[in-house]
Amino acid sequence: MPELILEIRDVEKWYGVNKIFEEVSLEVNSGEVVSIIGSSGSGKTTLLRCVNLLESFQKGSILIDGNEVGYHTVEGKRKRLSEKTIAHQRVLTGMVFQSFNLFPHMTALRNVTLGLIKVKNMNKEEAEEIGRKWLERVGLSDKLASYPSQLSGGQQQRVAIARAVAMNPKIMLFDEATSALDPELVGEVLNVIKQLADDGTTMLIVTHEMHFAFEVSSKVVFMDAGKISAVGTPHEIFIEKKSPRLKEFLANFNV
Repeated sequence: MPELILEIRDVEKWYGVNKIFEEVSLEVNSGEVVSIIGSSGSGKTTLLRCVNLLESFQKGSILIDGNEVGYHTVEGKRKRLSEKTIAHQRVLTGMVFQSFNLFPHMTALRNVTLGLIKVKNMNKEEAEEIGRKWLERVGLSDKLASYPSQLSGGQQQRVAIARAVAMNPKIMLFDEATSALDPELVGEVLNVIKQLADDGTTMLIVTHEMHFAFEVSSKVVFMDAGKISAVGTPHEIFIEKKSPRLKEFLANFNV
């Protein structure tokens, strides 16, 4: 039996009277690569941010490695956990954003090692060994001492990936990781993500790169108007296109 890493149970999220998504349920097993596709405004990024606890949600539960995150129930009432507890739980996920979010005054190596030292309490030597290993894995062994301003967008995003995966999270989350890049730089970042997939890294990916989703995914989720409209293998989603709405959406892409 595969190990269940992420379980999203009937999660609902709204801002005021605007419901972002409702009754969203999804499971991600160890080693799976699950891609979420859908139109802008369908709730994809917000769902990812709920998993990472950067957004609150009003109903349902999210479990990582069998443990509920973000909330607990006291006397029948659902309460958000303290920010200190949430910060510890957030280490279970490695998040890669659209923007690179690197510290501009720190070298590539320092950006990668900071969390290892501050959050995981590693000594500098151990953290730097891990940092060098991951920067080498993403093809940046010659950029250890470079600052973000000295790196291309693709290189900065690869540093961000190295920083996230170096923390050894239970699941990696990618939120449109290539959307801020010039077209010629997209491939180098997608190749790194493919390598992680080949290594068996558990991943939940929000992407508009349909060819990439078809090639790398174990499972594809189509979100539409705040609901999961279809779930299936890449072949079921991209080739069979079983629902009219899915067909309509994919007509915008040459898959």
